[in-house]
Amino acid sequence: MDKNRLEAFSDGVMAIIITIMVLEFKVPHDTSWESLWNLWPVFLSYALSFVFVGLYWSSHHHLFHMAERVNNRILWSNMLGLFFLSFTPFATAWMGENTFNSQTVTLYAVILSLCVVSYLLLVHQLRALHGYDSKFSKTFKGYTKIFITISLNSLAALIAFFGYPRIAFILLILTSLAWFIPNHRYENHITDED
Repeated sequence: MDKNRLEAFSDGVMAIIITIMVLEFKVPHDTSWESLWNLWPVFLSYALSFVFVGLYWSSHHHLFHMAERVNNRILWSNMLGLFFLSFTPFATAWMGENTFNSQTVTLYAVILSLCVVSYLLLVHQLRALHGYDSKFSKTFKGYTKIFITISLNSLAALIAFFGYPRIAFILLILTSLAWFIPNHRYENHITDED
């Protein structure tokens, strides 16, 4: 199977997701700075979701840059990830429009958790296809960061559910920031190729 079609489809879906999120911004009918300031919850929700989708895209890109082939299991694992990711615009808009209400942040954190779980499944399927002793598998072995992310996102969902949505939202921001730390095994592999 051709991995390029999977990558192109995934890139298109993620681009549409970001486009839908930005279209959720409602233009104020007022020209005052205050009317823009009143949009801060919507903007902050959008900013975190933009970063999250961008990080998902970047991780997906690195994964398939290294992958040599795909099979039907990978196609459907990828579709599962895109399915959960496609709920991001809805959860983002609901959370921003309701100024980080408990239920909205809970749902948002659950969706982020499901996205990361599906990414874990995708990585696992790719490692199984390439062989656990392959260069690919050695580059993406160890799921520590993924497990920590799932745990922290799930913790954020619980914190929000029990009435502390802003603390949960801050935890989600900090968790996303951790993904800016590069995978040194991947970086070393890219350097070795040059």
